[in-house]
Amino acid sequence: MKYLLYVTMVFSLFSCKKEAVETYQGKNGISFFAYTYQQLHATATRSYSFAFQSKVKARDTMYIPLRLTGKLSDQPRTVLLKVAEGTTATAGVDFELKEVTIPPGVSMFNYPLVLINSAGMASNVYRIVLEPAETKDFTLGTLGQTPATTANLGTEENFRYLKIDVSGMYVRPAYWNLLDEDFGEFSAEKYKFMVKVLGITDFSYDNIGFDGFINFPVTLRNALAAYEAANGPLLDENRNKISFP
Repeated sequence: MKYLLYVTMVFSLFSCKKEAVETYQGKNGISFFAYTYQQLHATATRSYSFAFQSKVKARDTMYIPLRLTGKLSDQPRTVLLKVAEGTTATAGVDFELKEVTIPPGVSMFNYPLVLINSAGMASNVYRIVLEPAETKDFTLGTLGQTPATTANLGTEENFRYLKIDVSGMYVRPAYWNLLDEDFGEFSAEKYKFMVKVLGITDFSYDNIGFDGFINFPVTLRNALAAYEAANGPLLDENRNKISFP
């Protein structure tokens, strides 16, 4: 009996050891990703407006974070995105997609999506729905949650489709749902005031960080008080008084 138990334990140890050194055997894949705190796992929507830029631009680039799954490579590889159902923008007119080469040894990559300030942007909000395209190097990657490790900043959500709303108008940014509590309800005139006071055009958490959420509302309240003392209430495009919480 003791001999049988000993053999069983040895066999179990070798089995565990073999399992621990097994390597990834699946296809190399690619998917969109965001950290859970960004809530993109729920909305999977981003937005861009040429109206929010500090100067008029004919073209601009939005960088899309991608997660690579599979083995790391010591060779360059190619990544391509494609449009999916629900797209109302026109490729080559409102945006451009191109195959991009990524450097060796990376597991995350920012894909450069080129946005074009076309004539229709002044009066329309166009939607671009993207998904990873299969190339010689990649297929669709793992979807769902990637737990936090020492190699990343927190739990991530990997997803297949990303929606981007692009316009030349002052439209509510997709990330504003994270700003309501600290900056109040969105309006175009409020946004213009924020840009004028703070000198930036992107108020997403990625850009302003925790310090921005804490300090910027104070700066804006003080600036608004100074404006009102000199000019009276600041009204938005709907004739509502602008305020900050």
